[in-house]
Amino acid sequence: MSTGSVKAIAAAALLALVGCAPGQALASAAPHGETALQKKLFAAGAKRFTFDGWAGPAFPVWTYRSADTPADAPVLFVFHGVKRDADKYLGEWIGLARKYRIALIVPEYSREAFPGVRSYSHGWFTEKDGTPRPADKWSFAAIEPVFAAVKAREGLTAETYALYGHSGGAQFVHRYILAGGGPHMGRAVSANAGSYAMPDPAVAWPFGLGGLPAGLWNPAKALALPVTVLLGTEDTDPNHPSLPRQPEAMAQGPYRLARGEAFYARARALAAAEHVGFGWSCALVPGVGHDNGGMAPVAVRILFGDAKPVAGGDCKPLSQ
Repeated sequence: MSTGSVKAIAAAALLALVGCAPGQALASAAPHGETALQKKLFAAGAKRFTFDGWAGPAFPVWTYRSADTPADAPVLFVFHGVKRDADKYLGEWIGLARKYRIALIVPEYSREAFPGVRSYSHGWFTEKDGTPRPADKWSFAAIEPVFAAVKAREGLTAETYALYGHSGGAQFVHRYILAGGGPHMGRAVSANAGSYAMPDPAVAWPFGLGGLPAGLWNPAKALALPVTVLLGTEDTDPNHPSLPRQPEAMAQGPYRLARGEAFYARARALAAAEHVGFGWSCALVPGVGHDNGGMAPVAVRILFGDAKPVAGGDCKPLSQ
C-alpha cells in the first residue's frame, strides 16, 4: 500500500471519530496528541494559531467562522475564565456562532505566558514587585493587534468587534472597558465576574480606579458604551471555589450576583453624578449559576439578536 493511501485511510478514520463530514478539508483536523475536545473543534472547522504580533509574549488564539458566515460578519471576542480553558469556551460558542453567522476570536491567555490573574484579567500594568510595565506589554494591549491579525487571516471586513467574557473573562472585559478599551471596540457583555474594578478612585486597582495608569479612565467614554452586566440569578454561592476572597472583593458582596448588581449600581450613580451619558444595562438570566454555557445563549441575543436590555434600567430577567 502506498504512503498516500495510508495517510488517506488514517485521515478518514480520524474524521469519522470526531464526527466531521467526509467533504471537510483534512487541514481542519487536529494534530496528533490534542485532547478529544480539541479534535472535535478542529474537525468542526475551528482554527488555532500562535499570535506574536505585539510586544508581549506569544500566545494561542482560536478562531471560528462557519462556511456560510460572510466576510462582513460581526466579530466577537470570547474571553475564558481562570481555568484558561479557551477550548471549552469555544466549544460552547460554536453552535451560536453558526446560528448568528458571527466570526469568533477566542484568545488563550495561557498560564505560561500570563502567570496569575494580574497578568490576565487585571491588565498586567505592573510586575509582581510593582514595577510599571510598558503600555504595549499590558494584556489589554493585545486585543487590537489580534483583531487586525484575524481580519487579515480570515478576510474579514468588520470595522468593530464585540466583547464577551465570563467569570475571569468578565473581569478582563469590564476592566478593559474602564481602562479605555480599544478604538475598534463596540458592544460588550460582562457575565458573572467574581470581582470588579469599582468606579471609585479611592479604591486601588484592580478593585477600584486608584492607581490606574494616567489618562486611561474617561467616564464620559466608558460609561456611554453599550455594555451589559449579565448575571445568573443562581450565581449565589459564597463558597464557590473560584470566588475571589481578597478583602476588597469581599467588600463588594458575598457572591457574584450581589457583586455584579453593586458594580452596575455604582456605575449608574456615577454617570448621574458626573452628568455623562450612560449606555450600560443590567440583565439577569433566571435559573443559571456560574455557567458560561448557560449564559452564552442570552449574551448572543443581547449582542446580535432580539434581547435589548434598557440602558440605565434596573437589573431585570431575560429568558434564554
